[in-house]
Amino acid sequence: MSTLAKLRDENTGVVYADASKPDFTVRFRTTRSKKTLNAVQVDNVQTEIIYNDNNAVTVGSGVNANDAVSVRIRVSGADASASRKGVILAALAAQINTWYSQNVFAGFNPTSAPVVPAV
Repeated sequence: MSTLAKLRDENTGVVYADASKPDFTVRFRTTRSKKTLNAVQVDNVQTEIIYNDNNAVTVGSGVNANDAVSVRIRVSGADASASRKGVILAALAAQINTWYSQNVFAGFNPTSAPVVPAV
């Protein structure tokens, strides 16, 4: 499996692309804002990882088209919750293939309930 090359830096992150297929990009976007936890002001970090691709498909009675596909992960929480965010992401990653096989990304409800991430 090959890796993407950095396409550009942005104010809030970076974008990677595939030189042989420039429609396939991955964007990392991070912003910070203030929030209050029990009267203490802290930084809230929002990070998004956004995959975009144009996927060649055949629809209807043989019509070729490009389908704009987007997959996005958004994580938000205080710096103090960094380890908890990691545990939740690991639990999500462990179940993605199961939910894919249950056609969740085709609009069906999962038959496997989400697991409780370790504390």
